[in-house]
Amino acid sequence: MKTPQHAQFDVVCAKLRESLDDLVTFKGARRLDQRSARVETLLNCLSCIAVATPVCEKRAILALCQVISKYDIDPDVVKKVLGQVALELRYPSTTLYVQEHLSFLVDQWLSDDFKLMDFPFQLLECDSKKDFYRDNYRTLVPYLVMHDGLAEVKVLAAEIGLDYIGLLHECLPRVVVHVLPLFAVESAIQEGQKREKFKQDIAVYQKFEEEVTTPVLNQLLTERIDEVVVNLLLLLDPEGSSAAPALNQPSFNAYIIRATMQYLTKCCKSTSSLVTLLTSRQNNIQRVLLALSSRLSQCYTSNERGRALLIYRLFVKLLMQELGSGLGGSWAFVVRSAIHTICHEIRKLRLSGGSGGAAGRTSADGEMFDICCDVLECVFSAALQSCAEELARHLSAITAVLVDVVKQNTAQSQKARSLLELLVVQNTDKLAGAIALLDPFPDGSAFSQLEATHSAIKYADGALTLREELELFLKTRAKCRLEGLVHVAEQLTAKRRELARLVLQCEEQQSQSVVVKLLCALLGLCRSNVEEARECRSCEAIEERSSACRSETTAERLEHVGAVRQAVAKCLGCIGVADLSILVLQSQRIPDSVELPGNLGNLEGFSSTEFQRNTAIFQCLNTYLTDPEVRVISAASTILQELLATASGQKFAATYKELTDDHLFNHLYPFRCKKKAPRAEVVKPDEDTFLSFVNAEVVWTPNSSHTDWIIGLVCNLIKSTAVTDELLCRLVPICKAKPKFCELVFPFLIHDILLLENVTFKAVISQQVRNFFAGAYGVVSSSRSTTPALLDCTGGAHEPVYKNKRSVRVLLDTIQYLRMQRRPAAGRPHSTEWDNNFWLDVDYLHLARAAHFCSAFFMSILFTEIWCDVRATEEAASEAHKQKSSQDFLLSQLDHVSTSSSSAEDDQDCTVPSLLLESYRAVGDPDGVYGCVVGRLTNPAIRVNMYEFEGKWEQTLGMHDLLKAQDPSRSAVGIVGALQHAGLEHLLSNYLERNGTGSCAALLEAQYASAWKSLGRWTLEEAPPSRDMGFNQVLYGSLLALREGEEKGVRLLLAAGRSSAVDELVHNGLEATKSVYPTLAKLQCLGELESAVGVVCSGARVCELLERWRQSDKFCLAEFDYVEPVLALRSCVLSILAEKGKNREEVRTFTIDCLERISSLARESGHLQVAEKSMFRIKELENIWHTNMLSWRLEEADVYWARKEPETALCFLKSLVQDLKSVPNVSSSTAALYAKALCLYGDWLATTHFKHPCVIMEEYLEKAVECVDINRLHGHPVAVDAYMMLARYADNQYQHIVDYTKSSTYEAKQALVRDNQQSADMIRLMDKNQSISNRTLIILEKQTVLDQREDAEMLKQKERFLVKSIDNYIKVLRAGDEHDLSIFRLISLWFCNSENASVNALISKGLEAVPSYKFLLLMYQLAARMSTKQQRCRLFQPTLDGFIRRTVLDHPHHTLPIILALANSNKDTELFKPAAKGRKSTASKSVVQEEDRVLAAKNMLSSLKSRGQSELIGSMEELSDAFIRLAYSDASSFKKVTTPINIPKDQPLLKLRNLHSVAMPTLELEMDKSSKYENIVHIVRFEPTFKLAGGLNLPKILTCIGSDGQKRRQLVKARDDLRQDAVMEQVFGIVNKLLARQAETKKRRMHIRQYKVMPLSQRSGLLEWCEGTMPLGAYLIGDDHKSGAHHKYRPDDWTAVMCRTLMTKSDSGQKYANFLKACSNFQPVFRHFFLEAFPDPALWYERRLAYTRSMATNSIVGYILGLGDRHVQNILIDCNTAEVVHIDLGIAFEQGKILPTPETVPFRLTSDLIDGMGVTGTEGVFRRCCEKTMEVMRSSLETILTILEVLLYDPLYAWNLTPLKAYCVQRKRDDVPADASSGDLLDITDKASSFASCSSEGDVNKMAERVLLRLRQKLQGVEDGVPLSIAGQVGHLIQEARDPKNLSLLYPGWQPYI
Repeated sequence: MKTPQHAQFDVVCAKLRESLDDLVTFKGARRLDQRSARVETLLNCLSCIAVATPVCEKRAILALCQVISKYDIDPDVVKKVLGQVALELRYPSTTLYVQEHLSFLVDQWLSDDFKLMDFPFQLLECDSKKDFYRDNYRTLVPYLVMHDGLAEVKVLAAEIGLDYIGLLHECLPRVVVHVLPLFAVESAIQEGQKREKFKQDIAVYQKFEEEVTTPVLNQLLTERIDEVVVNLLLLLDPEGSSAAPALNQPSFNAYIIRATMQYLTKCCKSTSSLVTLLTSRQNNIQRVLLALSSRLSQCYTSNERGRALLIYRLFVKLLMQELGSGLGGSWAFVVRSAIHTICHEIRKLRLSGGSGGAAGRTSADGEMFDICCDVLECVFSAALQSCAEELARHLSAITAVLVDVVKQNTAQSQKARSLLELLVVQNTDKLAGAIALLDPFPDGSAFSQLEATHSAIKYADGALTLREELELFLKTRAKCRLEGLVHVAEQLTAKRRELARLVLQCEEQQSQSVVVKLLCALLGLCRSNVEEARECRSCEAIEERSSACRSETTAERLEHVGAVRQAVAKCLGCIGVADLSILVLQSQRIPDSVELPGNLGNLEGFSSTEFQRNTAIFQCLNTYLTDPEVRVISAASTILQELLATASGQKFAATYKELTDDHLFNHLYPFRCKKKAPRAEVVKPDEDTFLSFVNAEVVWTPNSSHTDWIIGLVCNLIKSTAVTDELLCRLVPICKAKPKFCELVFPFLIHDILLLENVTFKAVISQQVRNFFAGAYGVVSSSRSTTPALLDCTGGAHEPVYKNKRSVRVLLDTIQYLRMQRRPAAGRPHSTEWDNNFWLDVDYLHLARAAHFCSAFFMSILFTEIWCDVRATEEAASEAHKQKSSQDFLLSQLDHVSTSSSSAEDDQDCTVPSLLLESYRAVGDPDGVYGCVVGRLTNPAIRVNMYEFEGKWEQTLGMHDLLKAQDPSRSAVGIVGALQHAGLEHLLSNYLERNGTGSCAALLEAQYASAWKSLGRWTLEEAPPSRDMGFNQVLYGSLLALREGEEKGVRLLLAAGRSSAVDELVHNGLEATKSVYPTLAKLQCLGELESAVGVVCSGARVCELLERWRQSDKFCLAEFDYVEPVLALRSCVLSILAEKGKNREEVRTFTIDCLERISSLARESGHLQVAEKSMFRIKELENIWHTNMLSWRLEEADVYWARKEPETALCFLKSLVQDLKSVPNVSSSTAALYAKALCLYGDWLATTHFKHPCVIMEEYLEKAVECVDINRLHGHPVAVDAYMMLARYADNQYQHIVDYTKSSTYEAKQALVRDNQQSADMIRLMDKNQSISNRTLIILEKQTVLDQREDAEMLKQKERFLVKSIDNYIKVLRAGDEHDLSIFRLISLWFCNSENASVNALISKGLEAVPSYKFLLLMYQLAARMSTKQQRCRLFQPTLDGFIRRTVLDHPHHTLPIILALANSNKDTELFKPAAKGRKSTASKSVVQEEDRVLAAKNMLSSLKSRGQSELIGSMEELSDAFIRLAYSDASSFKKVTTPINIPKDQPLLKLRNLHSVAMPTLELEMDKSSKYENIVHIVRFEPTFKLAGGLNLPKILTCIGSDGQKRRQLVKARDDLRQDAVMEQVFGIVNKLLARQAETKKRRMHIRQYKVMPLSQRSGLLEWCEGTMPLGAYLIGDDHKSGAHHKYRPDDWTAVMCRTLMTKSDSGQKYANFLKACSNFQPVFRHFFLEAFPDPALWYERRLAYTRSMATNSIVGYILGLGDRHVQNILIDCNTAEVVHIDLGIAFEQGKILPTPETVPFRLTSDLIDGMGVTGTEGVFRRCCEKTMEVMRSSLETILTILEVLLYDPLYAWNLTPLKAYCVQRKRDDVPADASSGDLLDITDKASSFASCSSEGDVNKMAERVLLRLRQKLQGVEDGVPLSIAGQVGHLIQEARDPKNLSLLYPGWQPYI
């Protein structure tokens, strides 16, 4: 029955045909005119019908086609008309439009008795009927068959050259679906017309069956069941309203379709369901779903899409009915595919509330949404029953889509919410884990129940900490919604205190810190956001040219991208310039789209094995199966099918499942091949084919977009026949669909080609890569400037790709990937890691510049150094005949090579040093810069760069002024920048007003910055918000809008600023922390300004804003350049708040505090002009506000003190003190300020010596302490400072008196007094000349009285200063932990005055209140002074014992081993008396010497046992005895065994198990101030085997298993006194504390690596095994002294043995020359260690920097301590951190100088160690870090001397080196076998030990005094009797350490040539 529309259409068509038929009535020209007009009318009418009436659209198109044939109308005219129709209906092209309706057209064409050959093929862009047939035969043949046109099919087959039967076979699925429904419902077809048609169709089908044959038909039906099902489903008739468009015929309702499916199973002789039938082949269901999804994507009208969704729903419901059966293994794939397909469809819909708008479109979309919801509900219900875990994996994606629908508040929102509630509310038990990971739901009543359920699950165990919230976000960041980012920003804002704590943990946790991880995640989102925005803008550009795309989708996507960008920027702003304490932020990793599972997820860089490479590929392909674009899904499906059919693919699948528990292959099940893969086809590379595809500039450097370039290049490489890997050569389809995938596989392809080792292939690729980077180098050179503009990294569409940063980065990453692959030897004797750099013949300097261009600064530095190495090797080869001179030792590699790659390059900015300089600055290395400028400061450009780096803005300004005078055309950016940084804002403003900014963005930015910071210059031009606005322009406009109360304007500007900042972040690079800090500072400014908007415009509370700012300051990086903009902005905001009268008092107070902080930071960073400017601003405000605040005046005094104006500073400070003194009603803050001012005033007076010491102490320092005590400020920081300052000052005065009494002046004076007394006595004996004698006698007596009175007064002052210092040191220790090291000075004063009763009384009383943990640092020294003898002062020993006992009781695990070792001093002799045969007498003497101290220790243990420590002490005694017994067990028979050796069964160590009270001895137990040591890691057991470490005494390596399950190795040694090693490690720990307290050394993380040393007795001990380390000698020369890195990298050089033999045989006159000869033939190679172990550029740089800093710290500290015997086996290198570890510390305090062959260098700094520092050698990082270490050591002179004084005067140890021991130390390196690596001391005879033990206390004291004197000289910079500056002293030491003359005199076993 025809609808009214069809009836009307028939009428119209009849009229139109009639009008054309009537043309016969016209003749001539009139007939032509009429024909033209009537044809035009017909075309217009039919086209209007097609556009306006979907019901008649198909018939209108058919009519257009028929009129072409019937009325001979030009097809091109009709094609144009159809083109307009297609454009109106939003089809991409006319061809697609006609093809969409081709089935209907052909069916009706044939039904109307038209011939197929007459069909207007021109409408489909076909040039001939043959083309038409060939392109569309799959559509044509089924209709020809069903219209009884098999003869025409034969003609068609012949026309296109296909086999007739084969053509029928191919089209069979489309043919049978015309008839199968008829068979299925045959009984329902009644008599009449339908029955007649049924008979006709059956007859036609039987003819077809005869042609195909029934067996073949049945076979094909079974084999191609998936195609049959798809074609059957596509015939679905939705049976909608009469207004529905006409359908292609035949079409059937859902009932018939289902019946046909049941019938189909019978046809295939199956008794099960159709779904089960489909599972007979694992990819059938996947193919059906893909075909239906493809149909969905090809629908361009709402009606067709709705019908396609109904078809999809029908099939999915069939699948869900049998989901519980597993769907043949495809269950996971089906669930995921259905969910993501429907979610993508929902995103495309435009929903409306039903009122207004595009009603037709939105109503249709609403109906489609209902269908989508129906599908989802069906999937959810089935999945919840059978695979809830799989559904949980997709919950986040589902929620993201449905939440967006609910937020739109449309008619469909309720249905979306119902689905969410089904998952979240009604199935919490099954999905609880996934629900907890969801982002918060939006605010609003629609989400109230959802959010309540989500919160109840997420916070079931209580509120989460900020760490837990962030960790939760990090788990789901790849799937997070906008609400998740908003929630993170809210958490970061609300929990500032927690954030501050987390930031402080960054110092310890480094890259594992949750804050660092969060920052990296957010930066990754920034990168992906910028890329997505770029894609959206590209789509917008396409839409401008064509309206065929869905512009609404693109616009909404762009809006969403913008919202995400804003949220990410807000999160970053909340973090701000937090002190992350790391250098490297993100190293190169696998692309974001690849998520490696489980144990593969921590891989750095691209995968370095075939398995890891394939993992990346398969993970990507798996991700693409859920891509929004069906063409991508189709390509991925095709590729996966092919890959898993190969042997390599199947092997990978098996390995992957074995190694991981990941669910990857659950989703890839449909693509797995059950059959064993055939043998891989061997692809034969063809050079001609390769050259035709690859060797062309248009392939490598075209003028095209990055996308076109990478797709073309990758596809050409694969097609070139050079890619032979059976997986890689099949990737073309997905590469064409996904440019990102091309970027992933490009390095793999290049590597695979190069593995062929084909010379032509390598040469071509090398040449093309060189050409590419040569072009990129030209771009870099032309764009280099001091302040580069922000360049668009996308590249232009018509520019060479080498100008595109993304393209350049792809090739750079490829080079880096190749570097990480093992290169075949290719004819060389062997391949090394160094050879991996040369897979391609490229210029690494060009690569370095390109890397710098891409902001890959670590890569730039690495590539530059590789280039330098290559250049140095070339130069060395050209000068091979020259012997190394002494001058060569002082030159770095950078000095040896040329400064540019071509002599024609005259641009100094392009030199290697300049490139390194810029890269070092970019990564934030504060020291590397200096290594690039040594000897190059004559270059003005480098000099200006250095001035800017050092913050010397006055010099910078002067240089720019000179350069501007020379070249007036030079940019003024430099001058303006110098004025800005120097704080000369007024001059800057005038300069810019006078000279203008022109078109220079940098000058414009400076002008806006000057304006907003000036607080009053609001006259500059405003601009509308845009992404192109500069940061300061945004701030200026925002502040101006804020002043005027325009909230909307402020927020628009802030949004523009954030968007620009995100672009800037990505542009500047995300690898180095330094590169992101400036932008983070900007984002923090924008965030703080936004928080102020609520206060100014919305009435929010000011106090909350100020408190948030205070909390931010606690974790802010204390670098002026980053913090100053934030503080300056706050100052402006506060001024606006003050103007508006907001909380006036608090705002004014905070304003002054803010300015004061600016001044403080500026002063500390050397910006004194800025500091003074802040002070003037405070004065201005104070004159207006009269706040009577005084704290800023202290800062003012500090500023002038920093300006070297002490008189002015003292004047300001004195005025402040007087004003504070007169303040009535003193508050605690005022009292604290008063105390602080008094302390500072006293300190400055002492420094300037303006007043007498007693006056200083009495009038200022004591008053400060008195102020603290009176006002009870003991918990205030000023209390500790006041106590400490008074203690130190009194201590200094006491020490001056002590030094004076030891001086020659005092001795001379005392001699004079004695002479006077003798003279007086003689006069009394003389009787002559009485009067004269009396006068002389009186004079002498008066002089004597005066001298005695002066001495008495001096002694009185000495006693007073002593008591005062001790008293205040005690107060310091009681008040806080800041100065805990003062315990050393306190104990030193006590021990030096142990006979002083008042001192002992003070100590006894005062130290009782000092926490016992503060004595832990001194336990070795306190225990050494235990005695059973009565001391002169009876109070001393009881007091000492009491302190020790209290400390041991509170901290037994730290102290008992020390007491026990002392008590067991002679345990070796006691346990092994037979072994001591022949040495009885000497041993007994030693026992007598130590009996008193040992007895005291044993008494102490007995006392402790009676106080509840019996069990612990007993267990520790058993453990100690067991260790000693094992240490002495004979293992000489196993000397050459390298495998584990069984511990003898009689050893008691094996019996020790579960020692719950004994802490792991070699694990550093963290000190607990509360003394509650719970859950310590205790000893569970020891493994029953050990290994030998090598060495003469054969120390044994044990493995101890702790209660935490970890295995820890320990080294037990016998016949070696480890007490000195233990004390040296103690000193290292104290030095580390000093380094950590200084800002410069702390930020460089400079420290000395320590290891635990636990003496067990006088001659045995236990050491922590340094895991992951190896001796330098083992790496460099091998254990056999013949292999190692030297042999590996320089096989033609001499061996170490040859060099040592030469030096050993050299006499004194030949040593120098032979040493130079040895060095010339033994070149350094240690740089290769870092290239081997750390191939990733960022990691390489970080580790090498750590090594260099470690070398510097150890060198200087080792020099100060006189550490000797630093041969290559006594220095370890950590293979993970690259830090050096010094072991075997027995030669210290310059004992090496008294060895038989004296040591002549201050520390080891040989050529190999320098080689590891990079091309700058000892310059830059090493020298600067040495200077920083020396600065700390020299500034801590008194502290270090005090500490070492306590240690050196320790009576337990003899610091002198006996001749026998000295002899053995050097002899051991000759006698020890080649496998010795531990550097053990020889078994020094008891004679030597006895010699040391018998040294008198006086000898020890003299030795200690001598050592301390030399230490003092070193710390004062005195070298060879000449005082030097820090730089001078460090330079002298480096020169001495490197001097070949000094090195040649060393003992040959020291091996100075290594």
